[in-house]
Amino acid sequence: MNDATQQSEVEEAPRRSGRERKQVISVYTEAKRAAIAAEREKAVNNHHSKSGRSTRSRKRKQEEESDDDDFDGDEEEANFASSDDEDRQSDAASSDDEDDFIDDEGDNRVIPSIRRKREWYLREGEQRNSYQSVDGGKIFHTYQIWNGRQITNLAWNARGALSTGQRALVSRQRKRSITLERVFGRSSKLSQVPYHPHMLPCYEYFAQGIQRHTSLETFKIINYHLPPSSWLENSILPSLEKSSNLRALELSNCSLSADDLSSLVDYIANNTTLSKLNISHTNIESEDTAKALAKALKKHPAICHVNLAYCSLAGGSAVVDKILAACKSCDSLKIGHEDFDKESVALVAIFIGKKNSLTSFSLTGAAIDNDNKKLLTDALVKNKIIESLSLQSNKLQLPGIIRNTKKITKSLSRLTRLDLSHNSLPLTGAKLMASFVESAECKLITLIMSNNHLTTKGVNVLLPALKKNTTLQELDLSRNWLTDQCVPVVVDMLRNNSTLLTFDLTGNKSLKTVEKRGIRRWRYVEGRFGLDESRSTPHVDGGRAKIVKSALFDTTSLDSIAASNHTCALSMTGHNHNDSFEESIRKINALDASEGIKIRYKLVLALNHVNTDLYNPRSFDSIPLELIPCLLEILQQRIGYNRFGKDIAPKTMPNLDASRRAWNPLTQETENASSKDVESLSRLHEVITSWQSLPLLFARGPGVTTVPETNKKSTAKPRKRRKFGDESDDEDEAWIPKGARKRGQWKWNPQTRKWEYIPPPVY
Repeated sequence: MNDATQQSEVEEAPRRSGRERKQVISVYTEAKRAAIAAEREKAVNNHHSKSGRSTRSRKRKQEEESDDDDFDGDEEEANFASSDDEDRQSDAASSDDEDDFIDDEGDNRVIPSIRRKREWYLREGEQRNSYQSVDGGKIFHTYQIWNGRQITNLAWNARGALSTGQRALVSRQRKRSITLERVFGRSSKLSQVPYHPHMLPCYEYFAQGIQRHTSLETFKIINYHLPPSSWLENSILPSLEKSSNLRALELSNCSLSADDLSSLVDYIANNTTLSKLNISHTNIESEDTAKALAKALKKHPAICHVNLAYCSLAGGSAVVDKILAACKSCDSLKIGHEDFDKESVALVAIFIGKKNSLTSFSLTGAAIDNDNKKLLTDALVKNKIIESLSLQSNKLQLPGIIRNTKKITKSLSRLTRLDLSHNSLPLTGAKLMASFVESAECKLITLIMSNNHLTTKGVNVLLPALKKNTTLQELDLSRNWLTDQCVPVVVDMLRNNSTLLTFDLTGNKSLKTVEKRGIRRWRYVEGRFGLDESRSTPHVDGGRAKIVKSALFDTTSLDSIAASNHTCALSMTGHNHNDSFEESIRKINALDASEGIKIRYKLVLALNHVNTDLYNPRSFDSIPLELIPCLLEILQQRIGYNRFGKDIAPKTMPNLDASRRAWNPLTQETENASSKDVESLSRLHEVITSWQSLPLLFARGPGVTTVPETNKKSTAKPRKRRKFGDESDDEDEAWIPKGARKRGQWKWNPQTRKWEYIPPPVY
């Protein structure tokens, strides 16, 4: 049945009976739905062909549609549409580097079914121990319903981790690098993607894809609870043995079983190409396996980067001594655990003092007492090679290893990276650190002092020393005890330091964003409903807003914007609050661009959203003529519009056009592009009409830089009088009246119905 026949039947429907009319309309509706479905399928096929995806993705979506038995069709269709959008986004991100992925031709694997986020829950009869994770009960949430009954189910963040974990397992793989990593934020209660038997087909699909690699160089699985028993031994390691170019192997926080660890140690012993090994956050409960690992590391010819951070080693200090001896020829070593006893820490200190080739060393989790503190200090004095030192979570009260002696200062002057996070830094330690940072011998590039119980008094001593430092580029003071009283010191440091690139102040809860929120009260005034200023209270900025407005984004004038700090990316909350635009300013300063481009972004942001008084045309009188075209362009630009400032605009920034209103996350308001265009044009007109030097832009000839004098009257030279008929008067014959016609013209003659030529008049 073609469309014309269907349309004619629908038009004849009113003359038929009710039953026949319903039948015709239903047939027409079904045909329309089939046509729409065919168009959608055609569009999807075109999308897959352009992005290089095979038919496996369409099979997966068909299986997802047929596998949903718990929800109705409408919910399934909406959920499927959202998942398709996510797939398109991931494909768009990877389409730029399509040659790096494995070709899907000849791939006969069947993509397993994937549960969506809402489909992960404790089903009837399912036990909690079916979900395995190092986080234990944190992946569950217990709540009470109206009748007092308590219900336990999966936490929402655990559901998201399981759903995204399945999608990552069945995603496309690169030729030379395989990375399966889930990064959890500091505020998240989870540290690992849990395991459930329903995820096993996805893991098997992932393992089958590794068998197709021939030139694999990097293999990473981070923060995933791998399947129990010997999945790594049977599915992953045989494929890695076939790869002759593997350089990096990372299995961090994967909850490896005893069999998997034993097989992994055997693989390391037989391998000759690895240069980087990372098995951090792993419990090695077998002493024989730990000794075999030390033996494999010692005999390996190429490994130079070993990460055993937060690894519990069975066998105590004897095994620790063997591990250290095996890594003496490495370039970097990370080791440590809460179970390390006093003897193990002493062995670590002695190892640092001995001759080795380590340039980077990290001791994490192990407690350092006073005796070991002295041993560690002496070892650092003896060591002449280490450039990166990390002492995390050692229950160390600084200054500790930093003492006010020439030997210690000289030994630490070679360090380029120092991490002392998760310790304690009192006022005395802050003073010694300040004297070390401002010294001429200091070569530090990165200084991390996160979660060190650092107070405002300590910061007031430490930050002024950075005004003399010219090497430090990264400073981390996150999760300390800073308050609003440290704002003047922070502002002074940012104004006088131009080398610091990253400054982290996140997690300092006493450093407020808003000190006092403003309250607007309304009432009827003289018959109109207006703002009652006598009862309203103004908005008072907190310490975070003051730091941004005083040091990074001072909008009091155009000169103050240009004089602000444009090099330091300051992190505090990660959001834009009121008119401080904290996150946008951080993105602007973090750009790999010239200072002029950053000033331009800040100027556009200030002109449109912060201080509209900067549009005063009188403030542009002193601007050179060469910069006026750039100024007129800036007056019409806005962040997020027409791809201007796409690197600093929020990820959820809508593509506003002239016919749609949308929510702007940058300003937290609903905006319409047409109204913004009218506003920018009106301001542009105001600036142009009030600018006195406007005629210079349209003056002819190069090199016009001054305004012509208009008040001076021009005096014409007197002309010589001539008599009528004078032979010397040559202009009489050439004289033509003003506005006279000089050329002939063609006109239509209606009588002859022809075009006739009329010559020009003769004067």
